[in-house]
Parts: sequence; C-alpha cells; structure tokens
Amino acid sequence: MSLYAERRRYMVESQLRTNKVTNTNVLIAFEETPKESFVDEDLASLAYIDEDLMLGEARFMLEPMVFARLVQALRLNSTPSVLDIGAATGYSTAILSRLAQSVVGIECNAHLAEKGQNNLTENNVDNGVILHGALTEGLKAEAPYNAIIIEGSVENVPTQLLQQLSENGRLVAIQRDDANSPGRAVKYVRAGDGFASSTLFDAQTPMLNEFAVERSFAF
Repeated sequence: MSLYAERRRYMVESQLRTNKVTNTNVLIAFEETPKESFVDEDLASLAYIDEDLMLGEARFMLEPMVFARLVQALRLNSTPSVLDIGAATGYSTAILSRLAQSVVGIECNAHLAEKGQNNLTENNVDNGVILHGALTEGLKAEAPYNAIIIEGSVENVPTQLLQQLSENGRLVAIQRDDANSPGRAVKYVRAGDGFASSTLFDAQTPMLNEFAVERSFAF
C-alpha cells in the first residue's frame, strides 16, 4: 500500500468513522479518491489533515469530516444530478461523481476551475465537469438538480440556488451570521414552492466571500 493510500485509510478510520460518517458508499468514495492528485505538489503532504486545507486566493477544501457529513446528509444513491458549488480544484466533484450519475461543479476562480477540470480528466472522472461561474448563481440552464452542496460557509442560501432544486431535492451548506460567529450545517428539502430546513451539526468552516451580505453603513 502506498503512503497516500495509507493516509486515506487513516483519514477514513480516524476522522470519518469516529465522527458519525457511517454510509458505506460515502466511506468508500473517500478511501478511493486520491486527494493528493487535486492539490499542488507543495500541499500533497497536507492533503489528509483533519482541518480545512487552504489553497490560496481565498479558496479552500472543506475539512474531511465536515465534507463527508454534508455528503452523507444528501443521501446520494445513484442520484441523477448534483450541483457542487465552490468546486475549487475538483476533489469534491470527484467524490460526488462516485455517488451520483452526473455532477456539475461551479468555481468562481477561473484558474482553479481550469485546474479542477484538468484534474478530473487526469483522474478519469467522466461523469463530472467543472465550469467557471458565479457561485451564488449556480447553473440554472441545467436545473433542476436532485442535490446541491455549497463548499463553505454562507450567511444566507440564495433563493436562486434553492429554486434550482427538483421536487424533494436537498441542499446542504454551512451557515454563519458572520466570520466571527459559530457555524451550523443546515439541510433544505424542497416541497412544492416551499423549503423545509433542519440543523445537522456544528461546523466552523471558512466563509465564502462570494456569498457575503452587503450591509448599509450605520452611524
């Protein structure tokens, strides 16, 4: 077994199984996806740390436990279509591609979007794609989606993203009032024109700048 394969297995056993990640398919997806292939060489040795992995340019990969629990909450089982918001270098899209029929990743950084698509190609992911676009807008042209995941903390989930869910579609994200506030993982489920929400667990994930709420100046 290679060094990175050992680190992947250790991540699964020590970071995921011990933190309420129990779905067998999710665990297999994490154990079989080479995270080191989705980061620059100088970050490869840090690929499996149990915290958010900063990529530079205000972009990051979610902490493995947080990401895995969000994915598990989506209850993917050969789900037809998934939208991955904030796909960065493609690792999250690669994981999701093992659990769904089709995955569209959206990345606002053009350089990372190109790198992410190249990473998917090099790792033979043929049912996932990464496109350059605004995170808050998703990709309405390909909607509706059965599941949507937002890869980072947001103050509010934009209505235009919720509207891209199919009937009974699920959206998961981390919500925080601001960068100094505690975060909580939330899940939205579409029912007709409405959306039921529930809190899943606490999570201190970095904020996604693209979702920042503009505040009026107050004296």
